[in-house]
Amino acid sequence: MQSSLSETSSDINIEPDAEGMNEVSDDDNRVEPPKFGMQISSDKEVLDYYKRYAKQEGFGVIIKRTKRDLDGDSKYVTIGCARGGRYYPSHSNLSKPRPTTKTDCKAKINARFVNGVWVLTSVDLVHNHNTVSPQKSRFFRSHKCLDEYSQRMLDLNDRAGIRMNKNFQALVTDAGGFENLAFQEKDCRNFIDKARYLRMGKGGGEALNDYSRE
Repeated sequence: MQSSLSETSSDINIEPDAEGMNEVSDDDNRVEPPKFGMQISSDKEVLDYYKRYAKQEGFGVIIKRTKRDLDGDSKYVTIGCARGGRYYPSHSNLSKPRPTTKTDCKAKINARFVNGVWVLTSVDLVHNHNTVSPQKSRFFRSHKCLDEYSQRMLDLNDRAGIRMNKNFQALVTDAGGFENLAFQEKDCRNFIDKARYLRMGKGGGEALNDYSRE
């Protein structure tokens, strides 16, 4: 990566429930805002960088558009706020539209592959909605991460017959507190549902039904 981009410190000094307050105790530990002309070494690092910035600033992200060349290599990408776009109900739901978090937010970055590096060609930092604290933003879908170690422990404990509430609590204890986890109990349940289905094959449906009744 050409620009100096640093990870957000885990030592975040904020009020527990103060939405929109994203102060970090040390400015040197902040992820710098995206700027026009910023150079980054790969498309993966573009996404990783913007996700770190978004987590720090309190919003989720989504890849809105990508363009590839004839060889299938990425040449252009647009990554924006997860609340961008609008919800258009289907004809059958016009009378009862589904709740939506979409606000047509325009915050986004565009990056293009130029002369061996990725360059930010346009940047919009303005959101049309409130953001949340970094402690809450870690639960946006784009920022959640059930790491391989946690997956392995969940699977081993499930095979041993340990119930989900105790299985999840073991991970909380191992991490030194709930605030240090980048996932929630429902994410663990979803993972175990899939793991059981794969383990049981055709019998997976019965296993999932039994699991839901626990």
